[in-house]
Amino acid sequence: MDNYYGYKVRKKLYGGEDSYFRDNPHVSGMAAEDGQIIFNPYSRGVNFDAVGRNEAARLWLRENKVVPTFNLTDAQKKAFRGTEYENDEGALKNSILSRIISGDPSAGDVTEMQQKWADWLLQNLNENR
Repeated sequence: MDNYYGYKVRKKLYGGEDSYFRDNPHVSGMAAEDGQIIFNPYSRGVNFDAVGRNEAARLWLRENKVVPTFNLTDAQKKAFRGTEYENDEGALKNSILSRIISGDPSAGDVTEMQQKWADWLLQNLNENR
């Protein structure tokens, strides 16, 4: 697919992106700084459709300067220890929302408030198409 919720997929990686992806095959995609979605060509066995939806949600949140106000569960905080999200609660909240949208089970046990936020975000993404 060439776009998700109105956000384009950029096929050509810049040098730094290619190097990063090569060194980090566990990172399947990214909401790039230019407002486009990029996929990691070094990742295998990945549902890139889900990754595209995930990264589009991140782009929309960034573009619209949305700061989610829901609480994270202790289990969610624990699951992301040792990652780039450990000391950035805002980024972790955006990641949890994006994972809910894309159906990624790593979002953990989703609270009612997190689901309400995800439903709201999905409505806005669908309007963005």
